[in-house]
Amino acid sequence: MIYLDNAATTQMFEECAAVLQKYDRELYFNPSARYSGALAAQEAVKDARARVARRLGADASEIYFTASGSEADNMALLCSLRRKSGRVIVSAAEHSAVYKCACELERRGYEVVFAPVTPWGAVDTERFTELLTPDTVLVSVMHVSNETGAVNDIKTLAAAVKKRCPKALFHSDGVQAFCKEEINVHAAGIDMYSLSGHKIHAPKGVGALYVKKGVHLSPFVLGGGQEGGVRSATENVAGICALALACELAGERMRAAAPRLAKERAEAEEYLQKNIDDLVILSRRGACLDGFLTLAVKGVRGEVLVHMLDDEGIFVGTGSACSSHSADKRIAAALGVPDEYADGMLRLTCGDMNAEGDLLAACRALAAAVRKERKYIKR
Repeated sequence: MIYLDNAATTQMFEECAAVLQKYDRELYFNPSARYSGALAAQEAVKDARARVARRLGADASEIYFTASGSEADNMALLCSLRRKSGRVIVSAAEHSAVYKCACELERRGYEVVFAPVTPWGAVDTERFTELLTPDTVLVSVMHVSNETGAVNDIKTLAAAVKKRCPKALFHSDGVQAFCKEEINVHAAGIDMYSLSGHKIHAPKGVGALYVKKGVHLSPFVLGGGQEGGVRSATENVAGICALALACELAGERMRAAAPRLAKERAEAEEYLQKNIDDLVILSRRGACLDGFLTLAVKGVRGEVLVHMLDDEGIFVGTGSACSSHSADKRIAAALGVPDEYADGMLRLTCGDMNAEGDLLAACRALAAAVRKERKYIKR
């Protein structure tokens, strides 16, 4: 089996699985209770909050634990605005969690503007800056594209926002970037930053939102007052502690794998260009994370290729797993992918747990699948 959909989710670290076992089976107490076992669970959450904060260059009091990256995005966009009107700017290639929140804000009466992106998915900085107006209240630009791996210079973008509209809030969806790209949220001058555990070998069902001191969030879930009253719910102690461990392990292991991934990605791109006609590589080397190889093939449906590769024991994606069942062509349109290529988009994402040669082996199988499917179409 070759798994190349690490942008969708990652295999959990064995060390994180052990943490889950510990806090689900041994220290399973509710941290809101007052007896000794519960206080130990409470202390574990406090420690985990500080460890996640250190990874971000934040203070522990600025970290809110959530059930996912999508929930963190929702909290940032829907709970942070004090004014009832104004301009909201998001990039045209945002994850659906941000995009649909932007649509909801538009329904509530805000002016929503989508910033254009380059053909590889990064925000066009010059055109972005032109969209900033004095009445801008919120900007959300992802740190790394979940579709192409394009890296946005969020420090520069945040600085432009603060210069032109100093009262506006700047949020970044860091789900694909966390532990892969270095980030110090204080130094970057951003107000909110979302992350998710299962993208960095932690379990599913846990994430976090950094919120700068002084930025007020309205309650997202009402109840017992956990997470500063913003998200009331009994804490997922096991998941939170596993996330804290994963963010320490993943940073080291993902950085160590980076040179190998860069080499293998270059070899894979060269092979594909030689062996598949009418092919567009959307992930630009040097501008996108080396673990991403997103492409589009003319006249072939990506979903068909996914199933053909699945039959060979190779798992790849057609794009964001959160919208893979949708016929939405929003991202393809934002990237300027021609219509005859849009149905043939595939996303191969290699991670630190992949074996050497996995990516090239998958590309060989992909080229064979494209040839086979094109012969079938011509008949």
